[in-house]
Amino acid sequence: MNKENIEIQLRNWFSQMTKKYSWLRIKFEFNEVRGVFLVSFSPVCQIELSDEFNFDAMNFADEMNATYGNEAPLFTDEETLFRLSAEAEVISSHAFVSFGKPSTTLITVHQQRAYGSWTSAANTTTAPAGKNFRQTQPATYALAA
Repeated sequence: MNKENIEIQLRNWFSQMTKKYSWLRIKFEFNEVRGVFLVSFSPVCQIELSDEFNFDAMNFADEMNATYGNEAPLFTDEETLFRLSAEAEVISSHAFVSFGKPSTTLITVHQQRAYGSWTSAANTTTAPAGKNFRQTQPATYALAA
């Protein structure tokens, strides 16, 4: 099986994409029952607005399918085609961009949970920030009744 090779390719591509698309969140895991990696992208509101991301994602999926056939990862947006387990890993870019010299300003970064709602915050980390910094706005989601 190509599980290790596929995971390396996925992680490399995830790293490139989260640098290129700061809004992107990726949730993934290996599913033993299906024998493939499951990958879910979020938030769908940003995905729908980004033709460039969709082009990148489709090209990568086509490349993985051509290389690995039935062992290729399965992709979806916000778990619409399949559900990932509570143990799935979540990857996203940094929550802020820092500019200037360090100061005594402290910022708090919330790490993403790998269980429950994968968009909710779990542990926090507080660290000094530069004098000037800009925090990106977190994605917001509406709940339907």
